[in-house]
Amino acid sequence: MPFGRRPPTRLPDDRPRGVVPFLKRWTIPVIGAVTPVGLIVVNIAAFIVNHLAEFRWTITVAAFVSSMMLNSWFALNLYRVVQRRRPDHTLVQDRNQEMVLVGGVGVVIIASFLAALFCYLGLNDPKSLPNAPTFLSGAVAIAIPIVAQGFFGRSARGARRPGGGSDPRVTPGPRGTPSAGSQSQSGYTPPRYLPPS
Repeated sequence: MPFGRRPPTRLPDDRPRGVVPFLKRWTIPVIGAVTPVGLIVVNIAAFIVNHLAEFRWTITVAAFVSSMMLNSWFALNLYRVVQRRRPDHTLVQDRNQEMVLVGGVGVVIIASFLAALFCYLGLNDPKSLPNAPTFLSGAVAIAIPIVAQGFFGRSARGARRPGGGSDPRVTPGPRGTPSAGSQSQSGYTPPRYLPPS
């Protein structure tokens, strides 16, 4: 900063705070934007319907990819919940992680394929759109990750509280390493394929 020049001072924000002043400032701009946004949405929807055959495969591929990501995320979080709440369950034991990983990947692929197939069949006839099954399935697909995120986040917060579900079989050893009792008698520790919770 050059010598003798003072830093610029910010003017105090004297605008009124609260819900009513906020609505007064933004109601008219929002109402003014509704019509152009509606026109854009109608044009996009009409273009997609008129070219549904071209968009059909694109939407189907997008449904498969998004289902793969969502189902993988859901399966991983579900595994972590079982690992925290039932650490003695056979599915979360280290010796069974390869089986769980292969089986989980298979279930995720099959579920994603079925979701993409139903999406492809639902876009078969442009004259049948919009229809109740497509609308309801889309609404459920939007609600599932939101509800699941709330459930998994709540479960993770509960596990981080004192005494909230830590694994009683693993006791910390020196320098933060697991104690010798957590390893097998041969000294071999099986690799962990799934990320730690």
